[in-house]
Amino acid sequence: MRFKRLILSASIIGLCAHLSAHAVDFGGLLKNGKPKGQDAAAAPAPLDAPSVLRSEPIDSKSKDLPDWLKDSKRLQDMLGADANYRVENPKVIRRVEAPFPGLEGYVVEATSFSDATPEGKKELYVFYTDKSKRYLMVGMMIDMQKNRDVNVDVERFVRGELADNPAKALRPQDMHAIVVPGGAGSAVSFVVDLGKQAGRDSMLNLVRFHQTLRRDGAAVRPLRLVLVSAGHDEFATAAMAIAYGAETINGTGLVKAMEFAEKARDVAWLQPKSMGKDSEVKRILGTGVFKMEDNSTQALLARLDTLPLVYDGEKERMINVPLPANQADWKRLLTKK
Repeated sequence: MRFKRLILSASIIGLCAHLSAHAVDFGGLLKNGKPKGQDAAAAPAPLDAPSVLRSEPIDSKSKDLPDWLKDSKRLQDMLGADANYRVENPKVIRRVEAPFPGLEGYVVEATSFSDATPEGKKELYVFYTDKSKRYLMVGMMIDMQKNRDVNVDVERFVRGELADNPAKALRPQDMHAIVVPGGAGSAVSFVVDLGKQAGRDSMLNLVRFHQTLRRDGAAVRPLRLVLVSAGHDEFATAAMAIAYGAETINGTGLVKAMEFAEKARDVAWLQPKSMGKDSEVKRILGTGVFKMEDNSTQALLARLDTLPLVYDGEKERMINVPLPANQADWKRLLTKK
């Protein structure tokens, strides 16, 4: 699909163009190497960080690896070994391109055990070494221009490569959300793109049903709305950014999201003429635009191509569950203890 700038006033067009340039058709791009309906020559790089990521499988016993990186006991000691956190069975699984020359990057997979996950959890760690393979660099690697931790992007990218299902690679617990209050239990996370009518209808119906159950006295669980953009509609991308900004600034994000789901482009606060004159809307948009970019980047790195998605649980115990087929299934999920 081709990207067109939002027809907004000059004072905010920079923000909207920035966001729309980072919102792509996940399925079309990842399956075909370009957005749907767009020839290869015209296809822009979808996202700054993912566009430069390169990885390749590597044998953990490869002669190209430094000896200390092949030593699982040494890796285990480096990654952590104390009363509350330990790492077992670490092994190198990917070689990745470093963000700048002079370094070689490696991704290590291991199982971590902690008080939060006593049963164990698969983790990915990013290491860098110099060309001599004498020095090890670990920790954060921040791109100050984009204000992003490159290692986090690498981890998400490789997790997407390894997953047999993109929905399992996504981590909604690490994504920005608008929370619909509930009365009991952990939240249900609903990942949705409001750029298409089906997405708007699904969110609208779900939130209304959740509110009805709560009014009727049911002990419903909180609902996390995780908004992402696949670039189907630039106005929708701006609307979702405004919803996130409004939630941060004055707690009205749900109202904005619901109003857009009901009226789409007809909402008063999304009209170009009024937006250009409203400094508060511009401030809200500027606040939410980076949350939308971060969420959409995560969806792209996970190779997501199907929405909406539903997740049950919280933190490290969150799992993807089948989309409920009817109202009865939704009620069981929303009221599950």
